[in-house]
Amino acid sequence: MLRHFLAVTGLLIAFTSQSQLSLSATSYSTRCSGSATGLVEIESEGAVGSVTILTNVDLSALEAGDYVISAEDESGQQASVSFTILDHPATCGCTYPTAFNYDNVAEVDNGSCVFSSDQSCLADIVPDGIVGTNDLLQLLVEFGVVCSE
Repeated sequence: MLRHFLAVTGLLIAFTSQSQLSLSATSYSTRCSGSATGLVEIESEGAVGSVTILTNVDLSALEAGDYVISAEDESGQQASVSFTILDHPATCGCTYPTAFNYDNVAEVDNGSCVFSSDQSCLADIVPDGIVGTNDLLQLLVEFGVVCSE
């Protein structure tokens, strides 16, 4: 709230003007095509007290699309902002060649990589619970690769 003072021929007149709540949004595209990895940062100006975002949507896990988000400050002022999350054309998957589910066409790692953590059956290279042809094939694919620590 801003207070302005105006002096008119010896008189002092005070009046109050209310700041208007406004929102701005900075949006970021998804990391991979078809994923819910887009996010938005909402900033406010002219708020009285704290600002509450009026949504139950996770603003850090958005799919591509158009959105309108509203907010309200402590004085009851409301504002809204529109933004678009773009769909990034990259393909997501496991990008670590030593992982069991390595995806050689993946451009962006999506955190889905599976590494050996079960030491009870070391020969089960492809973790399917069976030591079989798939394990032998995976061993042959990796044969000769220099492992670094």
